[in-house]
Amino acid sequence: MKRKILILELWGLGDLTFSTLLIEGALKAGDEVHLVGKSHARLLLEPTFPSLRFFSFDAGWTKFHNKYHFWKWNWRSFFALLKQLRKEHYDVAVSVRNDPRDHLLMALIGARERYGLFHRWSEMLLTHPVECAQGHSQHKVEDWRDLCAALEFSGMASAQPRLCLPAYRSSRIDATLHAVKKLVVTLHPGARIAVRRWPAGYFEEIIRRMRQTFDFHLILIPDPDGFGLQLAPLADTVLNDLTLAELVDVIGRSHLLLCNDSGPAHLAAACERPAIAMFGPTHNEWFRPWGALHRIVLADICPHRPCFDYCRFSEPYCLTKLLPAHVWPEIHSHVLKLIDQSVLPGGLLRNTPAACERINPFVGVVAATAPAIRVPVARSEVGLWRKTPISPTSDTTVNSPCRFTEPEFVGA
Repeated sequence: MKRKILILELWGLGDLTFSTLLIEGALKAGDEVHLVGKSHARLLLEPTFPSLRFFSFDAGWTKFHNKYHFWKWNWRSFFALLKQLRKEHYDVAVSVRNDPRDHLLMALIGARERYGLFHRWSEMLLTHPVECAQGHSQHKVEDWRDLCAALEFSGMASAQPRLCLPAYRSSRIDATLHAVKKLVVTLHPGARIAVRRWPAGYFEEIIRRMRQTFDFHLILIPDPDGFGLQLAPLADTVLNDLTLAELVDVIGRSHLLLCNDSGPAHLAAACERPAIAMFGPTHNEWFRPWGALHRIVLADICPHRPCFDYCRFSEPYCLTKLLPAHVWPEIHSHVLKLIDQSVLPGGLLRNTPAACERINPFVGVVAATAPAIRVPVARSEVGLWRKTPISPTSDTTVNSPCRFTEPEFVGA
C-alpha cells in the first residue's frame, strides 16, 4: 500500500546526504516522499530525487547562536508550515534526531505514524520510538538504517549515502576540467562554523609536501566569506562562488578531496570520491564521512571534545595543535594505500625519493615513522594523537565549566 511519508531533516548538507538512504528506500517501496529542510535541501537533493517534494523551513532550534531565544524564532513561518503540513494528512513522519522538538512537530502535523530515535522526554509523542541497534556511539548512517528497518524497507542493511553525480553536471566545471591533464586534488579549507577550520597555513604546508611526492592539479574552493583565498598562489585553479550543483560536480569529478569536518566531506562520500578530513570539535563516531575510502585525522587532546562547536577556549586547540608534521604521515600513507587498492591511479606518484619512502612489502603502502605522541587506534580510517590533556585549574568546580586555563602542550 502506497504511503505518504514526511522526512524532517532540518540541518546541514552532510545530514541531508545521510537522509538519502531513507529517501531511496521509500521511493523503491513505491511511497510518496516529502521533506522539510532548509532552502539548500532542494538544491542538493532534487537533481538526484526529482519526484521528492520539498518544504523550506529554517527552524529556530537549528541556529548556531541564540537557538533558545524563543522570542526571536520566526513563529509566523512556523505556524504557516504547520498549517500547510496538516493539510497533507501524512501516513508517516520520520526524524533521525532524538530531539523532542522534532518529535513535537511530527505530532502537531497529525502524522498517523511517527518514527524517531528514542528520547525519554518525548517518547510519548512517537508511535514508533526506535532504539539504536549499536547504542548512542553509532554513526548517523546507521541511525538512518535503523529507521529504514523500522519502516520495513527491504535491502537497506548495507545502504550507503548516494547522490547521482551525472545529474549535477555543469558547463562551468566542464570548462574548468576540459584542459586538465593531471589527476585532480580539490582543497576545501573552510567550514560553515569557524572553530571547525584547520588553520590555512597548515593546509599550505600540507600542499607543499604533497607537491614533492604527488603530481596533481590542485583546485581550491574558498569559503563564501573568503577564508582560504590566501592559498590561491598554491592552486592551479581557484573556483569562487560555486552553486551547490557545481560544488557537487567538481567534488564528484575530483580524484581526492582535502577538507575539514564539513559538508563537502559528505558530498565526496555520497559521490564515492575519497576524502581526507581534519576533525576537531565534533563527534567523529557520529559524523565522519561514511565509508572505507576516507580518512579523518584528529588530535584527542581536550577533555571537552566533542564540544559540538562550542569551544571553551580562545582557540580550538583540537585543531590548532594538530600540526602539519602530525597530519602529513596520515595523508601520505592513506594516499599510497588508495593507490595500492587501485582507488587512485599510480600516475599520481612522482618518481622522486620523497615518493619512495620505506615501502612496506606486505601491504604496499608507506610505513612512515610516526611522531612519538601518536597512539595507534583500531579504526583504520582514523589518525589519532593524544598529548597532555587540557586540565581545569585547581579552583574550578563542576558547576563553573567555563573557568579553564589556556593549556600548555608538551612537544607542540
